[in-house]
Amino acid sequence: MNEHEFELTEEGKREVQSFITECKTKRNEVLDNAGDTIKHTTIPTQKEILNDLNSQEDVDECWGVTDNYGMKIFLEYGIHFI
Repeated sequence: MNEHEFELTEEGKREVQSFITECKTKRNEVLDNAGDTIKHTTIPTQKEILNDLNSQEDVDECWGVTDNYGMKIFLEYGIHFI
């Protein structure tokens, strides 16, 4: 754990929510068109993204959308989190 726990700004909360919505949309698209699976993958929550942010240095994080497809979220210190 970091000595300082990061918090999402209002813009960060909007960005994370938009990312989660995009993940859900892309998941449906991939499942409908590519026949992928979701046996080992869940869409991240805001809490999971923030916890991950607080547990490491890298904020260029890739999250699973389906078992074989992922999406990255880009969060910038001072804009999306403080």
